[in-house]
Amino acid sequence: MDITLILAQSLGIIFAVIGISVVVNKKGVAAAIEELIRNRGFLWLFGFIITTVGAVIIALNNVWNSELQLLIAIMGWLSLIKGASILLFPDLSVSLYRKFNKDNILVFGGFVAFILGLLLIYKSLF
Repeated sequence: MDITLILAQSLGIIFAVIGISVVVNKKGVAAAIEELIRNRGFLWLFGFIITTVGAVIIALNNVWNSELQLLIAIMGWLSLIKGASILLFPDLSVSLYRKFNKDNILVFGGFVAFILGLLLIYKSLF
């Protein structure tokens, strides 16, 4: 199986499940974000994990030929940039997380993640 399809299916499932989780459990997600903001060690670990995931996606699929490959590559680069930003600029990250940790924004983000997950799953199957 092509690595692009594996990444698309895996990321699609992850995004769909997380998106639903954010919508259904917005108080729990908001509490998790608050804990992440308070604990700089967790914030650093979060940034490290996101950076690593982005680097692995880029290493496996930095191809810009088809729509699906392009989408996966962009997601990898965005993940790498987000993770590096958290590691290099933690104070800025904390202020952004505080600003966006509101019910309406969380629910909107959950819907976007869910739709993106469904799109990835659909594109990987057809």
